[in-house]
Amino acid sequence: APIAKVGGLGDVVVALARAVQDAGNLVEVILPKYQFFNQSPILGSMEHECEFEWGGTRVVVHRCFVEGIQVFFIDPMNNMFSVDSVYGRNDDGVKFDFFCNAALEFLLQSARQPDILHCHDWSTAEVAPAYWSKYHHNGLWKPKVVFTIHNMNYGQQKIGQASFHAQLTTTVSPSYASEVSGHPAVSQNLHKFYGVRNGIDPDLWGPETDQFLPLNYTADTHEEGKRRARQAIQERFNLTWGSDAPIVAVVSRLTGQKGLDLIKHSVGHSLMRGAQFVLLGSAPDPKVQGDFNALAGRHQGPNCAFCFAFDEPLSHLVYAAADIILVPSMFEPCGLTQMISMRYGAIPCVRATGGLRDTGFDVDT
Repeated sequence: APIAKVGGLGDVVVALARAVQDAGNLVEVILPKYQFFNQSPILGSMEHECEFEWGGTRVVVHRCFVEGIQVFFIDPMNNMFSVDSVYGRNDDGVKFDFFCNAALEFLLQSARQPDILHCHDWSTAEVAPAYWSKYHHNGLWKPKVVFTIHNMNYGQQKIGQASFHAQLTTTVSPSYASEVSGHPAVSQNLHKFYGVRNGIDPDLWGPETDQFLPLNYTADTHEEGKRRARQAIQERFNLTWGSDAPIVAVVSRLTGQKGLDLIKHSVGHSLMRGAQFVLLGSAPDPKVQGDFNALAGRHQGPNCAFCFAFDEPLSHLVYAAADIILVPSMFEPCGLTQMISMRYGAIPCVRATGGLRDTGFDVDT
């Protein structure tokens, strides 16, 4: 599991790092050391790697293995990352620019010469121009830069700079690449712009070995495995126990991108058609959260449950219990929910956009 997860980026970086390492390559990940990492059960005891003066402060670098991958944590003594969330502050851009340059300085100071610097989204876009302007001719000579866009909706100026300076720019599905190809952030660099579909790590997302399920199952034993997961969900949320009604579920951040009106509409329709409905997720916008609190007040009962939280273990159980997973996104660069749901034997019901189009098929065609 990822240490920090905001949407699917954390899952993708973990899965990709493990896959590239399994192919025989050396993979190292660099992250800021946020204050909330101190409470992470995933991290064991961090070890000291090195420290150096940079950017007007002392920068300490720690190391720890996460899911078999060596991860380094940039910890500046100016307390820049002594915060309890990844995003959401007015100085996010300043923080991420500092991190990108400090990470490059760490590579230089530790005499590393990676073949590829792979940076993800606007928050690490600064790596591409900073590397070529400050580090390539000053000792860190070997790397080429790959930049991956996971969502074009944020930091478009930064994305444009990175796509210009990177040797290769990718996004996370062929359809999304086509949808955004006219955007000025990438339109001048289409000769080095590719859509490469995301995937999930079957070792981390698989009902055969999933530690969060009451009973592991395979394609041959799915009926009993999903029945046990269904009963666990019904018990947890006080739903009608033993009901054979299909479970329709949503596992999602509640943001405009995710098709909020369609999610709201699906609650009443699911109940009217005799299904049980479960929603797991929360909204960063208080107004949106208030709307869903009111929705829960109207519908929560013996066949409908809302859990407004980020709960990774519970999400595994919901996927296993569900018969149908709704992913009605307005746009979706790739999406992992639909792939996870199929892995757990639930039918994804999606809009034909971006990566949802590339990973699903229409039952009518």
